[in-house]
Amino acid sequence: MTEQRPATALLTPLTSFGVAVVGVLVLFFGQRVLAPFLAGGPGATCTAPDCALGLGLWLILGGFLAVCLAFVIGVVVALVRGAAPGAVRRGLFVGGGCVLAYLLESAVLWVLF
Repeated sequence: MTEQRPATALLTPLTSFGVAVVGVLVLFFGQRVLAPFLAGGPGATCTAPDCALGLGLWLILGGFLAVCLAFVIGVVVALVRGAAPGAVRRGLFVGGGCVLAYLLESAVLWVLF
């Protein structure tokens, strides 16, 4: 006989996915607004993330990978923990960790480019 998991087991991956999507979008559009200042000031020749040797592409790729990773880790955590109490809290931690990784990646990219 197979073990059935309740629907509350889906809370961890869905929460981690949602947190990661919102966090990555906030950080990406925040960096887009701050790009003229991060890229050397308003008088710089390259004031957009896309002209800095593909920085914008790396930011988009990193955001996509952070969201995918948050969902995959959320599924793994849900499979390991099941529907134990605290599923939403675990999803928040997973999504928050992936957003933090994206923030660190963004900081490294802005320093390198």
